[in-house]
Formats: sequence, structure tokens, C-alpha cells
Amino acid sequence: PNCFVFTFQTVSNVFDNTLRPSGELICRGVQFRPAIGYLSQLESMRYLEVGGYYKTPRFPIWVIGSSSHFTVMFGDKAALEESASDALLEKVRRAFKGMDGGAENGFIQVQQLGQFLQAVDLQFSEHQVQTLAASMEVHGAGIILWEQLWKDTSRLLT
Repeated sequence: PNCFVFTFQTVSNVFDNTLRPSGELICRGVQFRPAIGYLSQLESMRYLEVGGYYKTPRFPIWVIGSSSHFTVMFGDKAALEESASDALLEKVRRAFKGMDGGAENGFIQVQQLGQFLQAVDLQFSEHQVQTLAASMEVHGAGIILWEQLWKDTSRLLT
């Protein structure tokens, strides 16, 4: 969709923030929560990913895109309420995606852990980051998988 209609931002992608999949390539997505949300049938087929900003708009109104038409869905205020655990997951997921450049490989490099922890507002000394990285790293691979990162980070943040 033309994102300008929903967000008054001129971007051509429906994911959150900016991704750098490789070197010079920059893909700009939605930078903040719009007034009206957007959901897509194409997401279930993994053709695209609608970001959390569109899924949690400021007002409980969503445009739903399918392959042949658009539908508008309305809700009450309860439709926008997000649990503390959902908010935490979204915060960690955004930080993770910022580290892997949008490649969605499901991992980050071990040396990115300190930057990731800062992005989720966790402050550790360099020694503590190294100790944590050693416990999270896939043995000898130099990477930390999303599942392990989420498990350990969610414990630190709660």
C-alpha cells in the first residue's frame, strides 16, 4: 500500500524503522505508530512482514489488505491494550532486528551483544557482556540465536 495514506510518511515498506540488508542498500519502513493500522493477508504467506507500528495504531482502526480488496476493521480501546510481556517482546524484537540489519537470519554476531543490550536499556560492563556472550553463543560459531537471546534477555528485563 501507499504508506502515506495511513502514516503521512513517504515510505514504500510496511515494516518498522529502517533496515540495512547489505552494505549500501537502505530500506525505509514506518518510523512511528500511525493513527490507522494496516494488516495484510500476504503476511500469512510470508510475502511481507507488517511491522508492530501498523499492528498497534493509535486508534483501533485497521485496513486489511487481501489479494483482491481492502476491508476496514474497527475495535474498541481494549483492542489496543498491550500486555507488559507483549511490549517487552516487541522492544527486544525491534532491537534484535536493528542488529541483524533486517536480514532475519535469526541470529546476531557475538560482538553485537553489547550494542543490543544498550538498545534494550540494559547496562553492563564489558566483562559482564563478555561473560553473558559466552553463555549465549552457539559453541564456537560466533553467533547468538534469537531463541537464546530472547530467553536470557527477557529474564534480565523482568
